[in-house]
Amino acid sequence: MAEPLRFKCKCCGLCCRRDPYYGVSLLDVEKISEGLSLSPSEFFNRFCGVVLTPGGYRYSVILASEGCPFLRDSLCSIHAFKPIGCRVFPESSMLPVNDLKRIVRAIESCAILELPDSELPLAADYKLIAERDLHFKHTKAYFDEHEDFDEPSWGVAVNELKKALTLKEKA
Repeated sequence: MAEPLRFKCKCCGLCCRRDPYYGVSLLDVEKISEGLSLSPSEFFNRFCGVVLTPGGYRYSVILASEGCPFLRDSLCSIHAFKPIGCRVFPESSMLPVNDLKRIVRAIESCAILELPDSELPLAADYKLIAERDLHFKHTKAYFDEHEDFDEPSWGVAVNELKKALTLKEKA
């Protein structure tokens, strides 16, 4: 059986300019705000919003009408604490490499286009993808119950997410 291909990003930055927003989990807000020396409310009010996703639920995002605001010279300026969705991309798509190549063909500099054809998805860190899914599950639940970001209730929700992640690690 063929081995999944490994993706090595060339840091062209184009994937960080293609979407109008990038999802951030409850815990991402904590980590990014700490990394930027901002309070969670300051970070959220300055860079984020709540959107209704194509999947039909409300979600917190970094607004990016001009590209991710943390992209500097085609590199992530918050790489050490970037959102979990960014950490698992593009491996988390779980699409066959051939499908990924069709999707990114307009980004001529993307390293995906240099990979050999394959019907297998990229090699992925399934533990990290499961962690991302738990982040998003808790974030969705938070915004199902709250109209907008509220730091006190957000703090409680972050602690619940941290407990769930700890329990998952122990399992």
